[in-house]
Amino acid sequence: MLIGITGGTGLIGSMLAIRLKAEGHRVRIFSRSGKLPPRLQRISEWDVRIGSLPTRADLEGVNVLINLAGEPIAGVRWTPEYKQRIRSSRVDFTRDLVARLVSMGEFAPKTFFNSSAIGIYGSYDTGTPPFDEDSPVSDDELGSLCKDWEEEALEAEKAGIRTILLRTGVVLTTEGGALATMLPAFKLFAGGPIGSGNQILSWIHIEDQLSAIMFLIRKEEAKGAFNLVSPEPLSNEQFSKTLAKTLGRPSFTRVPSFALSLALGEGAIVATHGQRVVPKRLQELGYKFRYPNLESALRNLLG
Repeated sequence: MLIGITGGTGLIGSMLAIRLKAEGHRVRIFSRSGKLPPRLQRISEWDVRIGSLPTRADLEGVNVLINLAGEPIAGVRWTPEYKQRIRSSRVDFTRDLVARLVSMGEFAPKTFFNSSAIGIYGSYDTGTPPFDEDSPVSDDELGSLCKDWEEEALEAEKAGIRTILLRTGVVLTTEGGALATMLPAFKLFAGGPIGSGNQILSWIHIEDQLSAIMFLIRKEEAKGAFNLVSPEPLSNEQFSKTLAKTLGRPSFTRVPSFALSLALGEGAIVATHGQRVVPKRLQELGYKFRYPNLESALRNLLG
């Protein structure tokens, strides 16, 4: 198949592109700048289309379109201007992209994947019951953002395009993201939980993230929302202890919540709050996690 990826030069998008190509698919990467990260530069003959929004000509022949575009949410300071950039890069971009797909009629991709996040269930700083895909959507800022984002994507479903919403948790890889950010401190014996450590972290190994997307591409009956998280969420403190054990380091240094708030403003909520999310629909469809528990995931990633 010919599979298009918007946001294809980002961490997950570029790794997904490599996986798709390795499995024999043709990949078309949509990029605003056309600048490829090193991991893609090592592989020749990428089909890269440059522009802020794919044109009809860019999309013709694409069987599956995967939209992973969007400004980073975690690890950045949420100024009013940046919050608008987050919303525009997700909600507004998805609205424009879906309008382009709908306008193509029978020539549109048959399947559309749209990135989303488990932040749709809200942010909590204490233990909560598990959230699955049937749980209610939160009305806090993150929940509202994800809800609006998904509603724009679902306009494609109304036009007869199979639409899948990827509600992704914390993706673990040493090549970027949360784990890569934590590693230096833990290796220097200065790692530990954030704040109380009670916030629940719903995570997924990069291998399962990519494999789950491949699984959903093949499952033609799959549509709607899917939580891309491991079946074993755990607290930030448990995560820190397991990471420290894997590295042979202690885990006693706490990062105060107020320090993150000073650095990131409202953006600190991504690290200081969390939610217990389970991959109910993915498992019901028969997906088998390669790394269902954290210890096996970290041992694989860290050797």
